[in-house]
Formats: sequence, C-alpha cells, structure tokens
Amino acid sequence: MSPAPPVLLGIMGGSCSGKTTFARALSEEIADLQPITLNQDAYFQDWSAYPEDERERVRTANHPNAVNWDALLKHIRSLSAREEIVVPPPGTGAAARGRPQETVAASDVVIVEGHLIYHDEELRDLMTLKLFLDVDPHERVLRRMMRDAGRNGDLETAVAWYRRDVIPNYPTYTEPCRKYADLIVPYFHDNQLAVRLVATGIRELLGS
Repeated sequence: MSPAPPVLLGIMGGSCSGKTTFARALSEEIADLQPITLNQDAYFQDWSAYPEDERERVRTANHPNAVNWDALLKHIRSLSAREEIVVPPPGTGAAARGRPQETVAASDVVIVEGHLIYHDEELRDLMTLKLFLDVDPHERVLRRMMRDAGRNGDLETAVAWYRRDVIPNYPTYTEPCRKYADLIVPYFHDNQLAVRLVATGIRELLGS
C-alpha cells in the first residue's frame, strides 16, 4: 500500500509580503511534524548559461521565465511520493553559484513559498492548501527598498531593478494569482493568529 501523500502548502504573495517569515513561523508552530520548506528562489534559472551580451536582457526574477519549473516540479513530485530530494538541483542559479547540496527527507508537511508558484497550473493542482499573503503595495515597496539597499548599500540600483523587473511583472504574473488561493492572509503586521489557524488546519488534514 502506497503511503499517503503529504500536505503540500503553498505560500504566495508579492515581493516582501512576508512569505519566508510566515513559513518560518508556521514551521515553528508545527515543529513536531518536522515540516520542510522549499523556497522558489532556490529554483531560479542559471542565467550564466546565456551569452554575456544577452544575459542582462533576459535576466528576471519576477517573470515566470525566472523559475526552473522542471526542477521544481520534479522535486515536488518526489516529495509527494515520499522520496528524498537533493537541493539545489542542477540547472539552477543556486547550483551554479556553488551552494552546498543538501539532502532533504520526505515529510508529512511540505511548504512551498514564492511569488510565482501559483502561475504553474500543474504545481497548483498538486497543492493541498494555497495561501496568498495580502500586504499594502506601499509597505511592500518600502520593505523591498530597505532590504535591497541594505544588502549592497545602493538604493539607486535597487530602485532601477524594481522599475525594470517588478513593476511590469507583478500585476501580470503575481497579483492575478491570488484568485487561486484558498485563503487570503492579511500580513501587514505579524499575524500569529493566522499562523495558528493554518497550523490547526494542517493537523486536521493529517488527522493528528
């Protein structure tokens, strides 16, 4: 008899809506279930495969072309079949940059978080529960500028990238995907009640 598939939880929202923070808080709330989290960013394409004169033109982090969907879907199918995976997979930017490989064992709860994950229909269909974090756009922009400028101390570069990649892609590929969510979660501030409610729902789905 095949083992029951895990609860596959999606967490989507715009850039800097708190997806990673929510996933971390939820993982702590259900730590006894030993959940695992896959971050969509670990499956970004390896842009170094493109010729240097073309690389900057095609590089994106907010268009669906940014994601190596084949690698992400392969890993989700493996985890759904209770098989371990090794991250980062070949063909991703993380692998090209030499990020150490890590074996991830199967779990009863698999969390997938990212700002494009509901764009892929096959991935949506595999998910048990889909969340969309709702945060005021102005707040998300402020968070993003503070984050990106803090990384390299260059606010001008952060603003230029936001104008080039986020502004044209968010309303086309991220925001419309909220219609696929089972639950819209306000996350302007730390929403521990929502975390606890989702944790309770996961336990009920597992019968635990």
